Amino acid sequence: MRVDVSHPTHPGEPQQPRIRIETVEDYEQATRRIAALDSATRGETEERERIALVAAVAAWDRRHDDASDWSDGR
Repeated sequence: MRVDVSHPTHPGEPQQPRIRIETVEDYEQATRRIAALDSATRGETEERERIALVAAVAAWDRRHDDASDWSDGR
């Protein structure tokens, strides 16, 4: 899993991680981490991590959506 941390555009703004899921193993690890973060008390850092993980999982799902390739034979 590739993680990039963007630099804040304004002073005092927190750094926001950007995560790219590249393998099925990364996807599984990300979903397990989201579940762990959901079941724990989160601080600001963990919340930013959770947001980045959810976005990465959603991006993976969009890239691997086989439903868009289906044809009903018409």
